[in-house]
Amino acid sequence: MKEITSEELLSFNGKDGKPVYIAYQGKVYDVSKSPLWSKGLHMNRHPSGKDLSGEILAAPHGAEVFERYPEVGVLKKGATEELKHLPAVIQNLLQKFPMAKRHPHPMVVHFPLAFLMASSLFVLLHLLFKNASFEITSFHLLILGAISSPFAMATGLFTWWVNYRLKLTLFVKRKIQFSVLLLIFEIVLILWRGFQPQLSSPIYFILMILLTPIVGLLGYYGGQMTFPAET
Repeated sequence: MKEITSEELLSFNGKDGKPVYIAYQGKVYDVSKSPLWSKGLHMNRHPSGKDLSGEILAAPHGAEVFERYPEVGVLKKGATEELKHLPAVIQNLLQKFPMAKRHPHPMVVHFPLAFLMASSLFVLLHLLFKNASFEITSFHLLILGAISSPFAMATGLFTWWVNYRLKLTLFVKRKIQFSVLLLIFEIVLILWRGFQPQLSSPIYFILMILLTPIVGLLGYYGGQMTFPAET
């Protein structure tokens, strides 16, 4: 069967009358007859002309969908075009474990989002019911959010490097800005609460509540990168 290089695969994107090819686990399929691939872009996030082995792991369906379409070749082994900007050791790692291209960040980013939003919630409960245990729980959640935040940021930077080649798009810029702001909030609030166990200033509680819109915006911009709005 014909060997197709990653560079050749990129040209089969449904444009200028060309067929729509995608690769999965070393095999190349012609999906031109699929209505979901008719424009060369599946679900507004998966471009054709690429090896989608890693992405399929996160899809709501399995590889059985490819049985409907003809296999037209095999993907020639070697570093793909989309990985050539990375060091050889990273290329080899991602070729062996393709899910590492996209999954590390989604696997950890939800922890700080959940912890910090819950921290704001318990502050509100404390203010409503004047129960000290709610405030203590809020502080503990803040600490957990602060511990998990660096892991989310590090994996986010890795994903940006691997998949976006460190291209500073608007969404990436906003995520970096809000991540830095969030880190500042976490440090200030933990130090403030640590040195003043008996809180009296309303500013502390306002800053705690502001954690929710900050992480909400981070989630929004991340969602726009992963699931772009329909145009």
